[in-house]
Amino acid sequence: MKKKITLMALGLFLLFYYRAEAQQAEGSYLISGAIDLVRTDAPGVIRRYQIGTEINYFHRHFLSFSGGYEFNYNHSNQVTLGARAYPFEPLFARIRGLVGKESDVAIGLGYTFNASYRIRFEGMVDYYAISNVAGLRAGISFLIR
Repeated sequence: MKKKITLMALGLFLLFYYRAEAQQAEGSYLISGAIDLVRTDAPGVIRRYQIGTEINYFHRHFLSFSGGYEFNYNHSNQVTLGARAYPFEPLFARIRGLVGKESDVAIGLGYTFNASYRIRFEGMVDYYAISNVAGLRAGISFLIR
């Protein structure tokens, strides 16, 4: 099952690679922070939350590579490494590896609302393949050229 999900994610990124039309310039950075609003493994209010910070470097205008950190309440914190692909400007797909005591792979889809060229609000749905958990996340990001 894990291999199928990984192959599917890789196929999506390759598909998006040839169809992307995003507006951020190559060599720019996107700094973002987000919090999980809902998770399928949440036992109650404020018993399980996750806050993530991330820096994306745009290798191409539609493809970025990221590094970040996930702060977890009641679980171990994790370092993240991943990538984003923008097939159409407001939509993006992402894959992240969460490295730490409870390592996982997150595959997600997101939508960006550009408040201005530099400030963006994001909504994302992530599926954590190893722990079999899904989460809905909201965040804000800043584009630095």
